[in-house]
Amino acid sequence: MKKKPTFWIIVTMLLCLIGFLFYYHIYRLKRFESLTQKILVRSLNLLDETALAGQVLHIAIPGTELNEQNKKLIATIKPGGIIFFGFNFENAEKTQRFTNDLQNYTESIGLPPLLISTDQEGGYVKRAVDGVLQTPPAADLGKTGDSQLCFATGYHVSRGLSKQGIQVFFAPVLDINNNPENPVIGIRAFGDTLKAVLACALPFEQGARAAFREGGALPVIKHFPGHGDTRVDSHWALPVIDKSLDELRKGELVPFRESIRLGARAVMTAHILYPQIDANYPATLSKKWLSDILRTELKFKGLIFTDAMEMNAVSIHYKKLAPPVAALKAGADVLLYTSWQDEVRDALKEIKAAFPNSNNVQNLENLTPLARAALNQLKVKLPYLKLENYLTKEEATWYRNYQNEIEKDAPKQHVAYKEEALREKFKEIKWSKRRVRNQPQWLAGQKNK
Repeated sequence: MKKKPTFWIIVTMLLCLIGFLFYYHIYRLKRFESLTQKILVRSLNLLDETALAGQVLHIAIPGTELNEQNKKLIATIKPGGIIFFGFNFENAEKTQRFTNDLQNYTESIGLPPLLISTDQEGGYVKRAVDGVLQTPPAADLGKTGDSQLCFATGYHVSRGLSKQGIQVFFAPVLDINNNPENPVIGIRAFGDTLKAVLACALPFEQGARAAFREGGALPVIKHFPGHGDTRVDSHWALPVIDKSLDELRKGELVPFRESIRLGARAVMTAHILYPQIDANYPATLSKKWLSDILRTELKFKGLIFTDAMEMNAVSIHYKKLAPPVAALKAGADVLLYTSWQDEVRDALKEIKAAFPNSNNVQNLENLTPLARAALNQLKVKLPYLKLENYLTKEEATWYRNYQNEIEKDAPKQHVAYKEEALREKFKEIKWSKRRVRNQPQWLAGQKNK
């Protein structure tokens, strides 16, 4: 008597199912990862020594439109990004045209896309005033205790900025304003208690990051490891916080740890000395802080921005160290400059001299600090890269289709407040007054000619 073929039919179907699952869930992911590495390696190798050093510099530029001065700056410095200040914004339409022209020019001279950023904390610290939701100071948002409102605020600010070509914004502030004599944080923080900061600053970042996944601007949490308990403004002097690491783990570090755990992708460092953790270097220049604590202990895998490198806490107090080089060795990825002349050109020279031959990359292992920093930035730039510059036509098509599938399958984030509803809510909020400081105002580009 012949055996029925049912057994072999079942076996064949199971093998087909296993093959399909392997292809769909394992092979495709492995191919995506392999092609991603190919893109990154090729993009690094296409950069000459100046372009590689320039990629880790984000600089300010003058004006509200692309002009010959800006073209010359970009062609000479070859920066990885541009930070916009108030003097770069007029109206939303003109800003969008400006950012588009900057990207087109950068592409025309063979450089990767720029990351264009700005400070948009809300309240009195804002750069874009047209086409972007105008929000109260962070302290007043924190007083509402409404996490959904804070989430929606971050979401809509991120979307508004991205419509004008701004891809990164330096907010939210995660500092706890626990020192009433603090001359620089104050109402920029979401509160003077850990509870207040966790209740609103973290949802703000999550909302902005949800928008980023949909094409919005990337939020950057700041100022790691905490700028709240200072009596000195790091723009003008070197703040010192004499606390132990255990004390910081129970206080200032908590918002950063929790935000990183929830998926934060970018952080800005503080130019503050913590002598009980690193007696020699402020956080921006400290390997203990950036590599040992931020990367290893807190498991942060995203992009590390420095605060402005011209600030006196670093540029004056640690001038002999070559701060740009020290920051990269410590673990920073992006060196932020509010200027476009001497400081930037000096930084470019110092970086090139410190890390020669960094653009000869065979794989993504054992990179120099410069190549590692550029790589981390390129990972953020992946959505903006022209794939055909690094992959074959077939590979680029497959890669793009796979990305589209991932985005299509991603769960849509619920946003409790629409933008117009937020505007109405904000009308009910009385803004806290700014603290009058007996010191000169820090002006972006103040040393520029």
